[in-house]
Amino acid sequence: METLDLQFIDSVLDKYDHDKAKIIAIMQDVQAKYRYLPQEALEYIAKQLGMSESKLYGVATFYGNFSLDA
Repeated sequence: METLDLQFIDSVLDKYDHDKAKIIAIMQDVQAKYRYLPQEALEYIAKQLGMSESKLYGVATFYGNFSLDA
């Protein structure tokens, strides 16, 4: 399992100005690096954006192009 690169995730969040409205783009960038959305990444993103983890999981499971499995 690949170690979560928090600097990378922080750079993605900075790229989108920590804007909750851009959560899909943020998640797409993270998935592009890892080829899926690691649970730890979703937890970190939720904390950094002040969102609930369940909200992020809801977005990830609603859109078919996101994968939660490696």
